[in-house]
Amino acid sequence: MKKSSVKRIWSILLLCLLLSITVACGGGGGGGGSGSGGSSSGVSGSYEERVANYKAAYGKSDEWEDWMIANKARYEAVFAASSAKPATITISFRYETTPISYNPAWADETEHMNVLATMAEGAYPGYNFNIVFEGNTSSSYANIIAGTAGSTSYSFGKDVYLYFETIFNHEFGHTMNLPHHYDSVGEIGDGKHMPPGDTKCIMDRTSTMYCSACRTALGIPLDITDTTAMDAAMTDILSRYP
Repeated sequence: MKKSSVKRIWSILLLCLLLSITVACGGGGGGGGSGSGGSSSGVSGSYEERVANYKAAYGKSDEWEDWMIANKARYEAVFAASSAKPATITISFRYETTPISYNPAWADETEHMNVLATMAEGAYPGYNFNIVFEGNTSSSYANIIAGTAGSTSYSFGKDVYLYFETIFNHEFGHTMNLPHHYDSVGEIGDGKHMPPGDTKCIMDRTSTMYCSACRTALGIPLDITDTTAMDAAMTDILSRYP
């Protein structure tokens, strides 16, 4: 695919989100392995305390706090996963069958894995991703299986199956126990289950960034919104797809 305008790239990115309809978004309880990298993030406190801290730190409203508490059932498992995640999230990458015929080809898989990590860290500021080509799938925090035969991307346990690699940030959200913002495919993009002040989110397939509710549960800052590096990584990946 040739390089094109920023408007066209964003259209392609959002199209990839819509095409990759999730059919097995079971979530993964934060992965099955330690993910290496030493100790856990060790975030202390309760879900309610994190919500209160985010309200104070980012000037959120009483209405926002009330909504977060009322919707605790949607986000408590995400909070638990984010609190227990390792300092470095190691992810094993492999192709489902044959390697994707990228054009132009990557210099090597190290370059490829680094671009994927940059893309992931753009959506998860503060998370440290170490994506390893053909890494250990038992000790990894999660596994990417790329180049799936169908046009569907999905997560199952700690395994993330990708048709388009750029849907990873959405599917990894399921590994962290995040639910969709919609209850059926027909409601994609309707903005359901959004906290006050938010209208778009990765989990509604309307943005490449998370809403404030998902960010709070994931333990990522609300004020880091620069997507320049992530956008460049996504564009790089998509421009190489055959």
